[in-house]
Amino acid sequence: MRPNKFLIYAPPFRPDDGGAIVLHRLCALLNELGHEAYLTRLFIGGVMYPQNFLRPLGSLIKYLLFTRFTKFQTHSNWFTPVLSFPPRSLGRDWVVVYPEIVFGNPLQAECVVRWFLHRPGFHMGKFFFGSGEYHIDFNAFAKDFSYPGSKMAHASLNVLALPFEYYNLEGALPFEQRRGTAYCLRKGIGKQPVHDVCDSVLIDGKSHTEVADIFKRVKRFISYDPYTAYSSFAVLCGAESVVVPDSGLTKEGWYSDPADRFGVAYGFDDLDWARDTAPEVLARLKAKETRSIESVKNFVEDALLFFEN
Repeated sequence: MRPNKFLIYAPPFRPDDGGAIVLHRLCALLNELGHEAYLTRLFIGGVMYPQNFLRPLGSLIKYLLFTRFTKFQTHSNWFTPVLSFPPRSLGRDWVVVYPEIVFGNPLQAECVVRWFLHRPGFHMGKFFFGSGEYHIDFNAFAKDFSYPGSKMAHASLNVLALPFEYYNLEGALPFEQRRGTAYCLRKGIGKQPVHDVCDSVLIDGKSHTEVADIFKRVKRFISYDPYTAYSSFAVLCGAESVVVPDSGLTKEGWYSDPADRFGVAYGFDDLDWARDTAPEVLARLKAKETRSIESVKNFVEDALLFFEN
């Protein structure tokens, strides 16, 4: 039997949460392409054991109370219908898409897609997948990953929805008039600081409007998270952009395609490359956003064929 419906396990939409954005955008694009796709609220839980059940049980109770009294936010301009209570039986006609942070198969779906929005185990310190799943990378987080009994897709599912309305040169200061630096930690929290953070603006937790205003007046943005889109957003606003390298991760290991590194220095010694390629960033990002539709089409065909067989 060939599945004909998609259910995406996602957190509420937040404009500063990259994972939420791409999960909601996937749902919208699936519906635009004529498929039947829904969102349902993500819950990060775990297996309960007799000797360790209080914490998972507490998480479940908090989740149930939270979902009871809070609205599930969606993007106002995207068609992303929400199933607050998914069907009890998600058989062969449903494909459930989990981000890689989800532990196990909480919806007990028969057809499971695991979408790697980061390296497996990065956020939780552990992961628990199942056999018979279809695994697909967002970019190149898990290109060498394999899991017994499951398929790793050859192509990535790279879905982008970029806020160009904020990140541009409108109202930006000329470079010679800019002062200071900004930085983010995000998924790079715990790294040893390599610049003076006392005299630098931390953008974590700020709105797009606030971040864009900062990017348009600082000379340089420094990201301790190697995989945040803010590194490219800073370039769109006229700032230099530097990623603090992960230990043991080469520039080619970070992004194998040089075009994915346009405008961004991997370490302070790479600034010449960043400056030379900064003019290419806007066209590159717009092309990648446009290719999201083809990426979703390819994913659907390959995943449905996998589950059909």
